[in-house]
Amino acid sequence: MPHHACSTSISPSRRLPASGILAISAILVGCQSPLERDPEADLQASVRTAVDEQLRDLDPAATAQETRSLADNLETELDSRLDELEKLGPQSSDGGASLAMGTGLDGEPLAVVPISLEMAIRTAVEHNLGIQRSRVDQAIFAAEVVRAEAAFDAVLGAGVDFARIDEPGNKTELDIPLPGVDPLIFDQGQDARQWGFTTDVSKRLGSGGQVSVSFGSDETSDYKPSSPASADGWNSAVSLGIGQPLLRGFGEDVNTAEIRIARNADRKSAVAIRGRLLDLLVQVENAYWNLVLARQDLVVAEWLVEEGDRIRVILSNRRGFDTTLAQYADAVATVESRKTRVIQARRDIGRAADALKVIINDPNLPVGGEFDLVPVDFMVDAPYGYDLRDSVATALAQSPSIDEAILDIDDASIREIVARNGRLPELDLRAEVSWLGLADGFGSSVRNIDGDYIDYLVGLQFSQPIGNRAAESVLRQARLRRSSAVIGYRKSIQQVVFDVKNSIRDIAAGYALVGQARNFRLAQAENLRSLEALRVTLAALTPEFLNLLFQRQERLGEAQLQELRSLAVYNLAIAELGRATGNGLEMNGIDLVVVGPEATPVEVDASGGS
Repeated sequence: MPHHACSTSISPSRRLPASGILAISAILVGCQSPLERDPEADLQASVRTAVDEQLRDLDPAATAQETRSLADNLETELDSRLDELEKLGPQSSDGGASLAMGTGLDGEPLAVVPISLEMAIRTAVEHNLGIQRSRVDQAIFAAEVVRAEAAFDAVLGAGVDFARIDEPGNKTELDIPLPGVDPLIFDQGQDARQWGFTTDVSKRLGSGGQVSVSFGSDETSDYKPSSPASADGWNSAVSLGIGQPLLRGFGEDVNTAEIRIARNADRKSAVAIRGRLLDLLVQVENAYWNLVLARQDLVVAEWLVEEGDRIRVILSNRRGFDTTLAQYADAVATVESRKTRVIQARRDIGRAADALKVIINDPNLPVGGEFDLVPVDFMVDAPYGYDLRDSVATALAQSPSIDEAILDIDDASIREIVARNGRLPELDLRAEVSWLGLADGFGSSVRNIDGDYIDYLVGLQFSQPIGNRAAESVLRQARLRRSSAVIGYRKSIQQVVFDVKNSIRDIAAGYALVGQARNFRLAQAENLRSLEALRVTLAALTPEFLNLLFQRQERLGEAQLQELRSLAVYNLAIAELGRATGNGLEMNGIDLVVVGPEATPVEVDASGGS
């Protein structure tokens, strides 16, 4: 029986479009609802309705949308000093690559290792331990398909036996009516040696029956040759037998159910790998941007220390002029407090780097190794174009959760077919025919199998439980489980559409927040610039002024981090949309190919081709 489940390439050209999901309903058998309805049209209508109701109110002719910034155009207002404001505050243009991280936990200088987002994704796809385990699980399911199909393999059997027979019996006197001839006495006991061998080939049929061909021969040596019933010789026979259920257990749909369920399990495992890969892409990107943000936090923390130290030096130089001891001590305390943040930021960088290493599992970057992992990519802030209907349709065609729900319906349909057949009575046909040959030698006995001596047997066996309640209960359970699978399918569709819309909302809001956060940073930079200009013209630095200067430095640093976090949220929202629509792998040039059980079950091509 051919194996079709493990030679599928899961790629954009091979996925089901939204119309393909509808076509699946045509191969499904009707489902009985809890109200005992069982028309085939109910299931087909339910599947169609689940898809149509999600696309019904979305105009196919609607144009694609693009994210928009809702913030005021503050850059135009500050255009004359925009360059100066961009240079004010902690600089993030190099992604924190110039940070001096010092020594690692082992006391040795940290080796700088640059890493791009693309490199992190491809390494994770190839080496992530969770994905590796999923591939092994898929191999197990692929092997289960072979095991299920092997039930229909031909079986070769052979046997040999030996018997020593020594049985007592009655003595019979035969009176011969001839003069001078004594009566003959025959001992009816048995004293013999018998040995033989058999060989056969049997095969289970898709219809539920079994056919077998066998050959056997046995030789008997009688130690009482005087007995008229005794004879030495070989008895050989060729037999052909068939057993076939005629009602319960009949039919290919019933007898190949285990194979079809095993194939569905194999497909589910491949779909599960696709879902885990989509999750992995989001996890990698999240860990990558967390590392970027951790390094930016250190950039901000060191800038705050540097600025605070600059103010402290100014106050130190003016201590004999207009700066009191309390003012100077307050500046020193502020700087020392900011140094605490530097220590925490360095710790957070190490944690973020190790978290990324755990996910990507790069053999060259073990978690136990100490490296200065420097991200070379930065969050994009370009507008993002989207089409809600197209995104929903793509999700309905490519979402792994919907694929799993469809396979659950198919599993339930298969089990319902088996349960429906299980209600029938047992009526089994058995037939066997044997061709016999007898001679005093093995070869002669085989040659004597010429059709002169034929045994045959034909029989029927019937049974049926009175009331048949167990089978009826099993069928009702199967129908209810199928109804549950259809409800699960509808729920999956609803959840997928919900996730797509939420992701698009997050993208739109994320882009708007990026613009708003940039305006907030520029406003804080303008605040600090005006205050610095005022500091230069002041004859004396009051405690209130110094406190205000420190506060505005802090606010500018937090404003910059807020802008960076907004960028990270915006980029993650785009990645989440790829997961929700199910085409995140294609977006990253990753091709998932399912092959046969004789090879590596799942291959992931992360070379960039789709």
